[in-house]
Amino acid sequence: MYRSGVSVWYSVSNLERTLEFYSGKLGFEVIFHDPEGGMAMVNTNTKDCVLGFSEAETVEPATSSTVFEVVNIEEAMKQLGESGVTFIGEVEHIPGMAKLATFVDPDGHNLMLAETLAEL
Repeated sequence: MYRSGVSVWYSVSNLERTLEFYSGKLGFEVIFHDPEGGMAMVNTNTKDCVLGFSEAETVEPATSSTVFEVVNIEEAMKQLGESGVTFIGEVEHIPGMAKLATFVDPDGHNLMLAETLAEL
């Protein structure tokens, strides 16, 4: 019944600023951009996982986190920090499971990096 893939959709206050963050800072590929319609989509680092954006007058930041898997969290944080991404707090370590680092996009939506320490 289901096809491979998932899309996460966010309301954003400024589409161009959002695309600069997700493509320019995070390095994701813009695959759809309709400035007049106020919509865009980017491919993430995960196969068949797309993030979509719609401009809205009012934006409620998402409190759930979209999590991006990385090989080495410290190195990823260093690279993203050099691109202007600001992390909130320290790396959270869940012993035997994962390391996590939280940051937000320009509209305050929670995002997270995860380095898996043990396969589930």
